[in-house]
Amino acid sequence: MSRSRFGFFALEALRSLRTNLATTLAATVTVLIVLYLAGVGITLGSYIYNYTETVKRDLTVQVFMADKATGPQKFAVGQKLRKDARVDVSTVEFVNKQDAYLRMKERLGEGSEVLEYVPPGTFPASWEAKARDANDLPAIAASFKGLPGLEAAAPGLPNPNYGDETTDRVLRVAGAIELVIALVALVLVVAAVLLIGNTIRLSIFARRREVEVMKLVGATNWFVRWPFMLEGIICGAVGAVAAVLLLLVSSRALQRAFDDGVFDGGETGSMNLVLLAGILLLAGLGLGAVGSGLTMRKFLRV
Repeated sequence: MSRSRFGFFALEALRSLRTNLATTLAATVTVLIVLYLAGVGITLGSYIYNYTETVKRDLTVQVFMADKATGPQKFAVGQKLRKDARVDVSTVEFVNKQDAYLRMKERLGEGSEVLEYVPPGTFPASWEAKARDANDLPAIAASFKGLPGLEAAAPGLPNPNYGDETTDRVLRVAGAIELVIALVALVLVVAAVLLIGNTIRLSIFARRREVEVMKLVGATNWFVRWPFMLEGIICGAVGAVAAVLLLLVSSRALQRAFDDGVFDGGETGSMNLVLLAGILLLAGLGLGAVGSGLTMRKFLRV
């Protein structure tokens, strides 16, 4: 497309936006509302998703060694963990009986009455490791069952132990959250395209005679379509910028509601606001163009 032709289309789009100010405002406000809701949903959704991912990364498999386990047996368990491709090798660690007692002491607190009746050598030594993918924890734990040198399992004290109930609950919740986020995103995209398309349809319907005349004198479909698509792009861009500004204002209130920095974009934080602003701006441009383009098809059949 030549520069002069694009300038002509841009001027036509701007003229139409001024002439049909009511529909222009309606389309812009529609984009603003949809993208603002999308921004809030993405922010909170990414925070929840990152939090569940952090919890999943903290899940650990423990292989408890019997007191009578020999050195080679302990070594064999450690080697098996390190050679398992599903295991994060950097997290493989041997915890002796003394360290296990100190960990429990730290967990329960210095003045815990429970520790008064538990001697330091009560807790067994163990190998600990984290999986690259938390979904592999059950399979990793199952691969160590029956190895020589392991502490015998007891009711409520499985060996190996990966916190099966907690792990399964976390994995189920994480899967449900991912599905809900995907469905909400899909619904918002479809709603945005339909709302923007219907709003722009009013503008096109008011000028349908003009479109018919242009078609009758030989204008191509794209020649007719470009000004309307530029209208949608401009409305989408203005609505997206307004949504980003409103989201920045809202983030101050949300930031005070969460003590751990929802908007920090850190390990457990939400998506970075600069990245989110870029996504919303591109979404506004795309939704405006797609909404206009799809709506035009009916009016081009002359």
